[in-house]
Amino acid sequence: MKSYAGALADEMVAATPEAYIATMSKAKRAGKIFIDYFRNDYTATAIADYGVRARAGAPVALPIEWKELKTLKSASQFSMKDVLERVKGKGWKSPSSMTPQTLPMG
Repeated sequence: MKSYAGALADEMVAATPEAYIATMSKAKRAGKIFIDYFRNDYTATAIADYGVRARAGAPVALPIEWKELKTLKSASQFSMKDVLERVKGKGWKSPSSMTPQTLPMG
């Protein structure tokens, strides 16, 4: 599966190099959509929605909508307090009730 995902990522980059990148280097991917096929491996790890990260301040992996990206300061900006506020009705949306998202194409 990883080989297939890698080939697909390479095709996307070749077709639209100004929009996509399949290189892990953060310095090279500024302003582009990172096609992360590296997670398609039995040894790869990922964090689940609402998972607490093992980092200073215990940030939470909070699912967001596309419109929230404009105000996102960092990938570690959400705390457990933010999660609880959403759950208590202050902006909470169940992931299954969120509007399906699509990636803009060039």
